[in-house]
Amino acid sequence: MTALVQSLGTGILIGLVYALLGIAIVIIFKASEAFNFAIGEFLVVGSFLFYVLFFDYGLPILIAIPLGLLAAGIVGGLIEWFTIKPLLGRSPISMTMITLGLWFFMRACVQLIWGSHSYSFFLELPDITLELGGLFFLSDPIWAGIFSLATFGLVLIFLFRTRWGLAIRAVSEDQAKAMAFGINARFILLMIWAISAACITVAGVMISNFGALSVGSAIVGLRAIPVVLIGGMDSIGGALAGGLIIGISESLAGTYIEPYGLVGFKDVAPYFVMLIVLFIRPYGLFGTVRIERV
Repeated sequence: MTALVQSLGTGILIGLVYALLGIAIVIIFKASEAFNFAIGEFLVVGSFLFYVLFFDYGLPILIAIPLGLLAAGIVGGLIEWFTIKPLLGRSPISMTMITLGLWFFMRACVQLIWGSHSYSFFLELPDITLELGGLFFLSDPIWAGIFSLATFGLVLIFLFRTRWGLAIRAVSEDQAKAMAFGINARFILLMIWAISAACITVAGVMISNFGALSVGSAIVGLRAIPVVLIGGMDSIGGALAGGLIIGISESLAGTYIEPYGLVGFKDVAPYFVMLIVLFIRPYGLFGTVRIERV
């Protein structure tokens, strides 16, 4: 029983990080119906921007984090301005295809600037390791869960308790109607990409804090795919549920399946869970069911 609770707790902590990646995908999809396949590269770029501020320039973490998120948001906004904005009004597939190109372009830029080797990455946050009975949770995953949950909460407050959030939700419902009511949909989309990039950066920094940062860290971004497909492409609450499901499935697979010789199965388990969910609910657990007449 202790092993089960330990596994569930560990899965929830990492699942909160995955949920943050999921919401970064969802808010873009809700506004433009485009899927950002370059999420892994956004994760690496944002993490390296923080790395430069915190490790290279030695800024205090309370200054480096907001500056790093601001820098990541600016990068996200610039990318939207130069690559996505010219495609507004066209098929969402065109925007999605652009993100595939961004994937390779951004990876090449990262390798050119920072190379392909790993960088040691330790934030040295206060030790909050938790020992309770036979349970043992390390400090870094706990901090990752706290930062991810706090960021997720701030995004929800921004979306549902501010005027800018109201404008974002209006654009997400119907761009044409939002523009008819005087909302600058082009600027809102830029803002959404900036917010998405900042969320991805928080997740990237927390994941990198487990030990290292490299161009290969982008592979973690692919976890956002099963997260949003399980939770629902257009559901913010589904992103949280999907993240927790993926985190728990990974942890349970590592605890109960890999010891029997299936090494690496925890990396495959999320996609098995995704397939099972999609067979039952093609639009995800909380996604909007769309009926199209032909």
